[in-house]
Amino acid sequence: MQLKNWGLVRDESTKALYFNANNVKACYRLAKGHQNLKNWEEANDAIEKGLSIPNESDNQDLIKLQTLLTERVRRARVARQKRERARAERIVKVKKVWKWCQESGYRLGRVPLVNTVVDDEDEIGGEEEFRWHFHQPHTGRLPIDFGGNKEWVWPCMFVYPSHGQSDFIERFAESEMFASRMAEAFPEIENDGDGGGETSMPWDHNNEFVCSKLAVYFEVHYEVETDDENMIIHPENVSPLKTQAATMKFYEASRALKGDEGPEIAEVARCLERKLLHKQRKRWNKKHGSLWSKPDPCAVVRVHPAAMLRDVLTDSRMVVPNFLPTFLIFPENHVAHEEFCRDHKCVGIIEPQNS
Repeated sequence: MQLKNWGLVRDESTKALYFNANNVKACYRLAKGHQNLKNWEEANDAIEKGLSIPNESDNQDLIKLQTLLTERVRRARVARQKRERARAERIVKVKKVWKWCQESGYRLGRVPLVNTVVDDEDEIGGEEEFRWHFHQPHTGRLPIDFGGNKEWVWPCMFVYPSHGQSDFIERFAESEMFASRMAEAFPEIENDGDGGGETSMPWDHNNEFVCSKLAVYFEVHYEVETDDENMIIHPENVSPLKTQAATMKFYEASRALKGDEGPEIAEVARCLERKLLHKQRKRWNKKHGSLWSKPDPCAVVRVHPAAMLRDVLTDSRMVVPNFLPTFLIFPENHVAHEEFCRDHKCVGIIEPQNS
C-alpha cells in the first residue's frame, strides 16, 4: 500500500482472502485498493465482507472507510442501475429488429469495426483507405418500427463512388419508392432561361446528380447457396449475422467502440474486434496465401426507380451490412459508371412488386 500500486494491492488482497476468508486486514486492504481504483461498489463489498467476519462488526477502520465512501457508493450504484436499464432497453430493440427481419426474410450482415490489428493505423494505409470508412460514424443505428404498425424505417447509406462522397439517410421507410427519395435528394435542375441552373451538391461540379440521370445499385456479397458455416470471407467483406446472439454482440460492440460506454469499455471492444479481424485474416491467408489475394469484385443488382425499399430488402441477394442498407449511386453517363459496369457483373434488376 505504501507504494500506492493499487492494482497489486487489489490482486494480493484477493489472493489472501482466497486462502483465508476471515482475514479482516485483507478485506480492508482490498477495500482501499478498490477505493483508489475508483471501483466504489467493489470497495463497499469488501467492507461489508470484513464487517461480516465474526467479532469484526464494530471494526472502526472499516466503519470509518464505509462512512467515507457512502455517497460515492450510492452514486455508483445509481449509475450502474441506469446502465443496466439502458442495456435492457437496447436488448429489447435488437430482439425486435431481429424478429422483424426473420419474419420479413431480410438478411443482416456485419463488416469489421476496425481495420488494423495493431495500434499503428498506418499498418494498412490509414483509416481513409478502409473500404467501409463511411459506415463508421453511423454504425450502431437501428431501424425503428415507426408508429408500431409494422411500418419500419431504416437508416441508409447512399455512396457516390464517382466523387468519393456519401450521404447518411436517417430514415428511409420500407414503403417509400426510390424515385421519391431520389427526387427529394437530387431534384431536377430548374433552368432559369440562361442555362445557369446547378445542383445543390458543392462537389457536383458538372451538375450530373439529378434524379432522372442516376443509376442505383446494391452489392451482392454472397449468394444464399454459398451461405454456410465453412464459408471463408475476406476481412473487408460482409459476414452474415446468423443468430440473434451474434447480432446483439455486434450491436453492443459497435456502440462501445463509439465510446458510448466509456473509454475502458471502448478499449475492450477494440481488442475483441482486432482479435476477430486477426482470425479472419489468418483463415483467408491459410486458404489464399495473402490478404492481397482479394476476391473478384462483387456482383451488383440494379434498383428500378419505382421499387420500394421493401422490394430490395426482401430480395435474397441483399445483405444489410451494419443495419445500414447501402446503395451505390452513379450518374448514368459518368466514366466511373462505365468502369463500374465493366468490373462488376450486374446480375439483375429489382422491379417494383405489386402489393
